[in-house]
Amino acid sequence: MERLKNLFTVKSIALNGIIACLYSVVTIACGSLSYQFAQFRFSELLNLLVFFNPSFTLGLTLGCFLANIFSLYGIFDIVFGTLTTLVACLLMVVYSKFIKNLFFSGLIPCLLNAIVVPFTIVLGTAGTNEAIPLTMGNYFMMFGWVFLGEFVCINIVGYIIFLTLSKRYTGFYRSILATRNTDFKW
Repeated sequence: MERLKNLFTVKSIALNGIIACLYSVVTIACGSLSYQFAQFRFSELLNLLVFFNPSFTLGLTLGCFLANIFSLYGIFDIVFGTLTTLVACLLMVVYSKFIKNLFFSGLIPCLLNAIVVPFTIVLGTAGTNEAIPLTMGNYFMMFGWVFLGEFVCINIVGYIIFLTLSKRYTGFYRSILATRNTDFKW
């Protein structure tokens, strides 16, 4: 119980609210770029925050839920997209305890989204004029595009932003309430 008190301070709750707001606003502002099968959700780079502070799982999950309300794929994206973000964050928390590598931790949401999003798209378009049949070819094409978009946003753009901030801004770890992995290898 004491650990939960330390994770969810007033400052941590406020930062989770800011993260949820940033995630949803950036996703919605990028429009179709965020919601197509070749999605480039720049808000996904915020997933890297979980590497430093596990409590940000809450803000990221809430932000994804809010953003997915505007998705073209309806309830399927709201449920499965949000659950994918939650699971990816939890796996990043566990993984980063043992392997302190930001780049490899960033691959977790890339892979999970690449696996789940094609099913979300197929289910979300079923019975419409834009219906996409679930074939092996379609699945792997969507898998590849989703992975590429996630990889660019998290492991290239996000990684560069986090590297730059940590090297140039001495208060970076303090400002994100980093509770671990401040000694990791880039």
